[in-house]
Amino acid sequence: MSTGVRPGQGPGVVMAAVAALATACAGDVGSDRSGERDAVGLSPDSRPWAAGPWVEAVLEATSGDDVFLSSVYGIAVDSRGGVYVLDYQDAGIIALDPDLTYGRTIGRRGEGPGEFASASAIQVLPGDSLLVWDSQLQRITVFPPGSGEPGYVHALGTRESSSETRRFTGSGGYLARSSTTYNADGSDEGATRVEVLRHVREESGRIVDEVLVEYPANESLVFRREGFVSVGAHPFGRRSFVRIFAGERIVHARSDALDVRIIDLQGEVESGFDFPVTPIRVTGDELDRAVDEISRVLGDALREGAPYVWPALTGLVVDDENRIWLGIRTADRSFVEWAAFTVDGTHLMSVELPAEYEVHAVRGGRIIGVASDELDIPRVMAYRLP
Repeated sequence: MSTGVRPGQGPGVVMAAVAALATACAGDVGSDRSGERDAVGLSPDSRPWAAGPWVEAVLEATSGDDVFLSSVYGIAVDSRGGVYVLDYQDAGIIALDPDLTYGRTIGRRGEGPGEFASASAIQVLPGDSLLVWDSQLQRITVFPPGSGEPGYVHALGTRESSSETRRFTGSGGYLARSSTTYNADGSDEGATRVEVLRHVREESGRIVDEVLVEYPANESLVFRREGFVSVGAHPFGRRSFVRIFAGERIVHARSDALDVRIIDLQGEVESGFDFPVTPIRVTGDELDRAVDEISRVLGDALREGAPYVWPALTGLVVDDENRIWLGIRTADRSFVEWAAFTVDGTHLMSVELPAEYEVHAVRGGRIIGVASDELDIPRVMAYRLP
């Protein structure tokens, strides 16, 4: 597994997917069976954002056999380097020490204080308290620093259910995320699917729930028959990335373009930046592998939508210095360029990380994420920045 760019050596050809909307490009970009890592559009060495250097990120720690994981879907990091993990097989939150050894499990399955029916989002607050959002019970639980006992449990108090909720640390309100659902009777077929970001807060003793912004929902594979709907993740589909920025703003980006927006609490775009990127074709071999990994009916739906291009971005995180990190897909499928930007789009640095490594957080000079080992077991990994 690569741990970074060799000193004095560039990463080679760097190309990332789709500008603006992938749907506009898909009709012009084909899928072949050559297996070649080819792209179309800009010149092969085009990185128009590049201003800062490539730096080497060194693998510093990996979780061991004392940490049992199945499928990680959330990670948060505190100021001391402690790592908190949401994993599908565990109802509680797995707490790791800075060296990624097992520390303890916070909470358990249930509906009482300190228990979770479906913990779906975690957030480390200033001072290292841990906030956990339960999407089934629609409530927030906050644990004091280092404690396994809840400090308080709080229902959001809104009629609209939320899949994720996090706190705006500057305003004291909450960022709630919700989306429309799929209907088995097909009544939603053809409708424009959206995700909604809402600002929920208490004012003068009442709950205020205001829509900040709406955007297209993550692209899914959908198969319907009478009274039945099957929905799965689209391996080449567009998705959104959302993070809280500087305590009381939102960073939003779509995976189909290198286009970042900073949104204030009035729902207005405060600033942003964008750069052109190069669409990368999904080859026939890549399409075949994706089809093999999903069910037959969804595989048929995936084939029907070909040809495809890869999304430009693989992820977005905001670090403890308010730098915006973007995972930029490259024509070399073995690595992803993770690039750090200021709020005005100034590129500060880039690191080369393995393509299979999913970045969840950058804090304290470390990049924290997950990759599966040779036995397909997820491992939490920490890379040290220089």
